[in-house]
Amino acid sequence: LCVYTSIHLNVRPHQQTELRSWIETAKWVLFGILAPELMVFVAWRQYMSARALDRIIGDLKDLSRQKSSGKKDKHSEFCNNPSTELSLENTWSHLHSFYANMGGFVFDLDETFLGSYEAFTTKVSRLTLTPRGVAVLAACGYLPKISTEDILDKNKSDNVSKLLSILQALWMLAQIISRLNGKLPITLLEVNTLAHIVCATIIYALWWNKPKLINEPTKLRGDWVPPIAAYMFMSSQVSGWKRARPGILKKDWIDPELSILAFDPPSPKGNLLCSGVSCPRAPKPVFTTVKLTSSTDASSIHRALSSTEVGSLIRRPPIAFVDSGMPLEAVVSAIDTRLESSGDLQSVRWTLAAKAMALYPALGRRIICRETTQDGETRKWFEPVVEELVDDTIGNWATGNLLRAMSGFVMGMIVWSASMAYGGVHAAAWHGHFPSQTEARLWRASSVCIAGSGLTWFIINMLARALPGFKAYWKEVETLRAHWTSLIGLGTLAFLCGLAYLLARIYIVVESFISLRKLPIAAYQTLEWTQIVPHL
Repeated sequence: LCVYTSIHLNVRPHQQTELRSWIETAKWVLFGILAPELMVFVAWRQYMSARALDRIIGDLKDLSRQKSSGKKDKHSEFCNNPSTELSLENTWSHLHSFYANMGGFVFDLDETFLGSYEAFTTKVSRLTLTPRGVAVLAACGYLPKISTEDILDKNKSDNVSKLLSILQALWMLAQIISRLNGKLPITLLEVNTLAHIVCATIIYALWWNKPKLINEPTKLRGDWVPPIAAYMFMSSQVSGWKRARPGILKKDWIDPELSILAFDPPSPKGNLLCSGVSCPRAPKPVFTTVKLTSSTDASSIHRALSSTEVGSLIRRPPIAFVDSGMPLEAVVSAIDTRLESSGDLQSVRWTLAAKAMALYPALGRRIICRETTQDGETRKWFEPVVEELVDDTIGNWATGNLLRAMSGFVMGMIVWSASMAYGGVHAAAWHGHFPSQTEARLWRASSVCIAGSGLTWFIINMLARALPGFKAYWKEVETLRAHWTSLIGLGTLAFLCGLAYLLARIYIVVESFISLRKLPIAAYQTLEWTQIVPHL
């Protein structure tokens, strides 16, 4: 019950059935029982992502105020050349950031959404904005508007019920501490419950402002949306194709459509994707002078797009893929096949995305000037930044869709430190009472396995962060480009360690209950002070 009440899942995926929702909840309850410290990691990652979004929105609003007063200051990466001044009337709190993190804002790709624009994809019917997507949208001048009252109205939980659950858990913790102080034995179930109590309390604190059980997100509509939605779609994996050589992590499974394209801005020199041209720090497309706000009407946007030279998206030169790890001919052939299979909507999508890059400087500046030399020939091109801005749904696990405040290796060290602590808590019952000697040995071995696995991966993440050579090697392993002997050896080790880790966790939970069949007499003694204090 403690695990179930502490879980705050993200917005339900589009068209998910009630049965599938219950199965998803049951899966996460089971996960919370077997690995409560990993649930803490998920809650912490989502909390840190919401904090990061708070800072980004706050910086954008500060920059908007400074522009109004004529002052200048430096802010985050999202604040460079914002397209419009954010409406300071739109309230944004930590609750809003959590709502955005859990998939609270979506583009529904229906006729009402598209308005006077053509459809640009048939792959998905709904695009959910990631936290980074919301940040980019705000930098374009469109901070999603929803009141605190509307979010709380969608919420199926309240702070009073959370507080009561925490008090109930802390009551159990107080009894365990009192039994230890009174020299009374602690059962294995109480040891396991202790770990869950600590984790649940931390989870409640981290998710205090996160809404719970929201079924329907907020739909963003307006004639300004389709160009931005097309750009975000092309920048994200939902638009792409499976890699010929995928890696271990999800980010290495699919190449977004924008990853094979280059931006060709209007230039008096002609096509900039040729050899021998200068490579400025950023292209200088001719941006519209129309001041855009959230209330800019459709006719103004269409007039700006039609009267502005916007450049275009074209296929990157073949030399851009020399570092892909595959023969250049094979890469080019694969790209040609992908483009041929894109269908009739490809040109519509590319045109909308290019228009968005011209209309909104915040998008137009998300371009990197690349340069590659092969056989004495130098080629330069403008590469659009590719990031996960939208997805079909926001998963509950702490994926790369969340904003980061630190490197992945540091986060890995934190999560595996939590596993070491979880194993250490159960190792504290090393000399506890067990029904048999065999069960005692298995408990000790399971505790050591959990803590030892955490220590092993903690060291790996620490080395990868501290040693550039090891970091490069680990990157090759993640992308499956390391030597086959390394991949087989590490794969076998990871499988065996993972299996032992899973079995150890299952045994800890099962033994916590079956050990109740044979307890010492003192385990049934109740502390006198607990009998006179009202409790649940």
